[in-house]
Amino acid sequence: MRRSANTEAVICKIRVQGILTRQTASALGLFSGTQTGADAPPITTLTGALRDEAELADVLDRLYALGLPLISVEREEPDQPAPAGAASSREVDEPDQLT
Repeated sequence: MRRSANTEAVICKIRVQGILTRQTASALGLFSGTQTGADAPPITTLTGALRDEAELADVLDRLYALGLPLISVEREEPDQPAPAGAASSREVDEPDQLT
């Protein structure tokens, strides 16, 4: 995700092990999140628009500082259909956690 002449932001999905509050996700500039894994350690998927690799690196550094293990980072293509397992994710409905 290098910065090019086209300055459009890229939508990224970042998966971490653990739970983030809405406030923390908002401070990272990420717009939405879901939590999966009721029986295992929780996995939070954060989605947001990032301008370039420097902004991605900043978000990853902040997640690392919070002690949240990184699972994956994916670039979401504009015309890409939802992944097959997306329906199995559940929205987090606790008031201080991501929704």
